[in-house]
Amino acid sequence: MKNLLESNLAATEIATILKATTGRSALPRLDDAVWHTQREAPAVASWLPELIARAEAEADQPLPELTDALYEDFFKTGDRLPFEKPYFERRRRLGRAAIAVLLGDPSTRARLLPSFLAKLTAILDECSWTLPAHVWEEPTGKDPMHIDLFAAECANNFAEMLVVLNTVIPDKLATRIRSRLHSQFFENYANREPAFHWTTIHNNWNAVCHQGVLGAALAIEEDHDLVARMLHRAAASLPHYLSGFGEDGSTSEGPGYWSYGFGWFSELNAQLEHRTEGELSLFVDNPKIQRMARFAPQMTLANGHRVNFSDGSRTGTLSPPLLTYLGQRLDDPMLQSMGKALYQKQIKKSIDLDQLRRDFFSLSRQALRAPTDPNTASQESPEQPDVYFPDYGAIVARGTDNQGNHWELAAKAGHNDEHHNHNDCGSWLLNVNGHPACLEIGAPEYTHDFFNEGRYTFLAARSLGHSVPYVNGHEQAAGREFAATVLETRIGEDRVEWRIDLSKAYPSEAGCQKLHRTWLFEKSAGRLTVTDHYTLDEAGTFETILIAPPNTVCDGEEARITTEGVQLRIHPNEGTRITAVESCDYRGHNGTDEQVCRIRMSPTVDAASGTAAYSVLVSSSS
Repeated sequence: MKNLLESNLAATEIATILKATTGRSALPRLDDAVWHTQREAPAVASWLPELIARAEAEADQPLPELTDALYEDFFKTGDRLPFEKPYFERRRRLGRAAIAVLLGDPSTRARLLPSFLAKLTAILDECSWTLPAHVWEEPTGKDPMHIDLFAAECANNFAEMLVVLNTVIPDKLATRIRSRLHSQFFENYANREPAFHWTTIHNNWNAVCHQGVLGAALAIEEDHDLVARMLHRAAASLPHYLSGFGEDGSTSEGPGYWSYGFGWFSELNAQLEHRTEGELSLFVDNPKIQRMARFAPQMTLANGHRVNFSDGSRTGTLSPPLLTYLGQRLDDPMLQSMGKALYQKQIKKSIDLDQLRRDFFSLSRQALRAPTDPNTASQESPEQPDVYFPDYGAIVARGTDNQGNHWELAAKAGHNDEHHNHNDCGSWLLNVNGHPACLEIGAPEYTHDFFNEGRYTFLAARSLGHSVPYVNGHEQAAGREFAATVLETRIGEDRVEWRIDLSKAYPSEAGCQKLHRTWLFEKSAGRLTVTDHYTLDEAGTFETILIAPPNTVCDGEEARITTEGVQLRIHPNEGTRITAVESCDYRGHNGTDEQVCRIRMSPTVDAASGTAAYSVLVSSSS
């Protein structure tokens, strides 16, 4: 087995391997007995009847329309959701119909096959699979030859459905699918000059687009020389994605985009190893892969929450089939246990069939990797230890206080040119008993302005939307040079102390000579203290901001935060006072109206140097 990304193979050598290996798809074909076995798995049986019922109800319904006006809307308004809601719903409905045909009994298959083929044809008829937001300079919102994340996803979905459901897809339709993928994706990727922008970037785009294009080619393309040229090109491009991770396995994209980027990269590895019968791999002989695989599980919090710095989502679970695959492929018991535990939860709660990408790619793997072992029901998710990521500059610490409350703290240093950047050096979040108490907003609604000059006018991305200092009326500035440095990390069984230098995170106009922030987390005592020591060019104003849930109130000299089952006190230490508790409105990622509270605290005396400090404690009356 050779690592495609490290072996420096010529395209002719890759072609020789492809021609010598018969290979197979990463997914079994329709008539494979494994599907009959897997549909009886408890974690599949929990959602399959609902899926089939939904597919039955949708069988005679037309797909939501994608009109020319919807394609053009982003160029005119900058709003993404009006187009994207029907776009993804079309793909979910196709996925449900395809899985019903794959996993349903013979009568279900017979009833729903016409619906599946109609939906497959309808999406194939879309002239452009790329989102209008990703061809933002095109007034029509259409560009059939542009490959973005979702065009690539479509390519892979169509290729895998063609392989798995080949015996029920008419030859004429199959020929149309092959022809479109060959010209718009395989030849387009192999021959395009200059190459697509995502071939040299370091974030999820690189991995996801490559997985879609290469995964589709590995599944159906019969021109071995063409596929070899594609793999040869990818061998020079995918290392850019890996370089976006630190040697500690961390990425500032966070656990949500880890699931997307590294998840799709891992699926591409499975496809490559299957197709080449283990001759080529993206994983082998790279020890960093194991650390990358463990990153998101270590950033996972209780009750379906996760660390959501930058454009992260506050809630969401990791993919059970992905963790199961990684655990088996990397021989990692922790990942295997976590995958099984998440599958166990699906037995009780099913899955959300309306999740954004609950398409054939997602559902087929949910089914294929579900454990059939009856002992799965006793599987518990492994507890994650406290962890510090030096390359990321982030820490996650957990503990239970003497009253039995479970605390989860995450804090970051970092810099202000990270993936999905927010100006948030020194920001932090706290969950107590599985509920957010001190917040990161995460990703707001994605619009044209958010990805252009107006980004840092959005509450979610600017410093005033984070729990960081506000110095002489100045927020942090955007750019790699505006950064924090970790000064001290002490992780003990009952006490965690973390200290960083924020002096360089602010523009020169702030007059900030020195700014050190310290978190002291005393676990059994149930106390978190945040302390800012600062020195300014001259006497001025210094505020420390805390972002909290919308029901936060001022109670005398303290603020009170109420979460489900517990009330917390924000207690300013001596010499610090609360100056305001204000409501802040913003648009959530799904376009909903949301609100947080901003607690503003400052020293009681404006001076050239001083300290602002506060403690978070459980209220004795809670």
